[in-house]
Amino acid sequence: MVSVRWAFNWANWHPTEKEFMRLMSYIQVDEKERLGKFVFRKDVKASLIGRLMIRKFVSEYACVPYNEVVFTRDDHNKPIYENANKSLAFNVSHQGNFTVLAGETRNVKLGTDVMKLEYTGGKRLSEFFRLMDKNFSSIEWAEIKGGASESAQIAMFCRHWALKESYVKALGVGIVIDLRKIEFRTISKLSEDNVVTDTSLYLNNVKQNWIFEESLLNSEHCVAVATENSNLVDSSKTLLFGELTVEKLVENAIPLIEEDPEYCSQYFAKSERP
Repeated sequence: MVSVRWAFNWANWHPTEKEFMRLMSYIQVDEKERLGKFVFRKDVKASLIGRLMIRKFVSEYACVPYNEVVFTRDDHNKPIYENANKSLAFNVSHQGNFTVLAGETRNVKLGTDVMKLEYTGGKRLSEFFRLMDKNFSSIEWAEIKGGASESAQIAMFCRHWALKESYVKALGVGIVIDLRKIEFRTISKLSEDNVVTDTSLYLNNVKQNWIFEESLLNSEHCVAVATENSNLVDSSKTLLFGELTVEKLVENAIPLIEEDPEYCSQYFAKSERP
């Protein structure tokens, strides 16, 4: 049983036209069309990296030639790969400056979420918290609002949101359930050089048999991984997210489609961000 944790800082990645065309040739036509609908380059980059991470993971750990890996999507529009000979679980997330992938070589419910520790909503923080009140329990709000500064409160808010997102993504249901019933109780502080696994999940005050891996990617980003059946996981062997380079990301890639100069031109004509 192998666990994989990858991260890519796409905000620091500024591909040349040649490099962008080459990487776009490593994904399926339907994925290419989906990426072409994004308005901003940042969203194209973040999603492209996610698609390439998934393909790298499946190719390497299912031992399938890169260009023979085929993805479909489930009822929640989540990419899936089905192979009766190999049990794999994977999930990706992108937010802030990073795209991350969590993968397991076993059939398990798995979800991950990355959050930048910032608030850019424009309203006063107290007003934002009031509007978000229904998404957290009273115990969670006590943790969030217990921070000594606004930045500490924002960081704890983002940590709790990443935990909830990782869990509902593992369930495959999306944010459509009553989030107040999903209660997290944290103990340890997050750091860049350690994985925290002592956060607990309670549903209707009953502790659940899940494990949550948490760490900081850097001083501005937290990441959470949710895995069912914590008794199957040795928390002493949890992994920090390893940051990939472009070269490492596509080291065994094989083109699936032809390079497309017109598509490339359309990408570089987009604004980087709003």
